[in-house]
Amino acid sequence: MAKIIRLKTPQDNVVEALETLLERARGGEVLGFVFAAKCPDGNIATSWANVDVGGRNELTSHLQIDVMYAVVEANMDRLVERL
Repeated sequence: MAKIIRLKTPQDNVVEALETLLERARGGEVLGFVFAAKCPDGNIATSWANVDVGGRNELTSHLQIDVMYAVVEANMDRLVERL
């Protein structure tokens, strides 16, 4: 399993976050990606580049691991109480 590295991007401005990621891609730091976005009408838009179905599955799985890590991190004090 690959090491998951959180890219620091602005969290309160979608355009600035995307521009930061675009700069990294232009610099060769990003070889492929998966993307999901919530639209104003509530729909979800998805996209990907330079990854086949297996690569999309791998990247999506890593995103899920990152989310689960954040959930555990946010609730660590509650988890320690149970021990």
